[in-house]
Amino acid sequence: MTTQIKDPVHGYIELDDAVVDRVIDTSPFQRLRYVRQLSATHLVYPAANHTRFEHSLGVYHLGRRVFENLREEPYFTRETSPAVLDEIQSTLECACLLHDVGHPPFSHVCERHLDVGELRDRLAARGFVASLREAGLGDAPVREASPHELLSCLLILDSFGDALRSLSVDPEEVCAYVLGYSLVYERGGPWQHGLGAQLLHSPVDVDRLDYISRDNWMTGANVLSFDTDRMVEAYTAHPDAGLALSEKALSTLGNYLEGRIALYMWVTQHHKSVFANALLRDLTERAAALTGDPPVTVDGVVDGEIDDNTVAERLRRLARDRPNTTFATLYERYRARRFPTTCWKHRIAYADRIDVDREAFGEWLVSGADRLERELAAELGAPAHDVWIERSYVPEYEPSELADIPIAYGGTTRSAGDWGLYGDRAFDSPIPFVYVPDGDRKRATRWLVDRFRAEYGG
Repeated sequence: MTTQIKDPVHGYIELDDAVVDRVIDTSPFQRLRYVRQLSATHLVYPAANHTRFEHSLGVYHLGRRVFENLREEPYFTRETSPAVLDEIQSTLECACLLHDVGHPPFSHVCERHLDVGELRDRLAARGFVASLREAGLGDAPVREASPHELLSCLLILDSFGDALRSLSVDPEEVCAYVLGYSLVYERGGPWQHGLGAQLLHSPVDVDRLDYISRDNWMTGANVLSFDTDRMVEAYTAHPDAGLALSEKALSTLGNYLEGRIALYMWVTQHHKSVFANALLRDLTERAAALTGDPPVTVDGVVDGEIDDNTVAERLRRLARDRPNTTFATLYERYRARRFPTTCWKHRIAYADRIDVDREAFGEWLVSGADRLERELAAELGAPAHDVWIERSYVPEYEPSELADIPIAYGGTTRSAGDWGLYGDRAFDSPIPFVYVPDGDRKRATRWLVDRFRAEYGG
């Protein structure tokens, strides 16, 4: 028996009832309904209220479609039994559903509060790290993983272990997929196991394919136009080369690449998005300092199932109880969406107003942000909390990695960049933004440029 869920991005998503009962309709998974995908970006794009819940369903849907398409290819099933392919598909589907189950409240904004050492220790205590070592992977998968990935693995083992085993799925293999590996493949199993992990964690993974489409649709930014169905049909693989896109993708790949960059620049890196998320981050850090108790902890997610609402209510109460504090001032600024002006809103204005080496200037700004904020605030006669120097709140989303998208043609696989599909385009890193009180933009810009010249002779 199956259940259908209507999704605004992909249409009907079909799920086995057993998966719905044992994975989706559980409290730890339903928590994702209350964790926004884009943190505080809804303060800029009002419709950006989509959550990790529907994103997880979308990744499941795409992963299932791609794998079922691959199973129609004779080369993919050669010398591999249907039972083995069923095992891989079930593992992939469960990993797609659970890959973000450990996201803390407000997603990446609060990820900094998770204790990575504690997460690694807990995974070691449950034997998962030993399994990675036994497979020849060492500690690299857990050492390189993000905090939310580690917390996802912990929840998979603790909260979903029995459910996954009842579905004939190995919880440790699901965790390995979340981190981009397959224990079965590393131990010498069929190459399709490794491909399953790549579908969830690689430059062409279905995780990106969903959030790119979903973020564009749900924000209403409309900066992306590409054929998702065509991309799904273009996935291919080879025992040696691994996962790639076939030449079928060429007609839509350019739109995918340009659209991804546009989404990054005008949604994730919109100057007000950057400030909204920086302000929320600052509030959570101030709350931790004021109370001595971080608003987000590993146990808070695992045992308390905290979500955006939990943290938002804690911030509200803290501001109410401390009405004449900087915290209360900043909280009211967040609630009322009263954002300061920025010295430049986009790359064109940045290039126009900063007449020195902009790359060096940007690094100088960000690396010395705390000092420069204090000094600039003093120069402007403004409170220290009225001057902000910020860059990307999710720097790992930088688009340069798209150059590594593998394209298969003529029996070989090379990156999209090697095929010349980018032309001479260079991928820009995110620009820094400087936020100051209204009316101080020009004065602040002049002061920063003069100070940079004085310190670096630029």
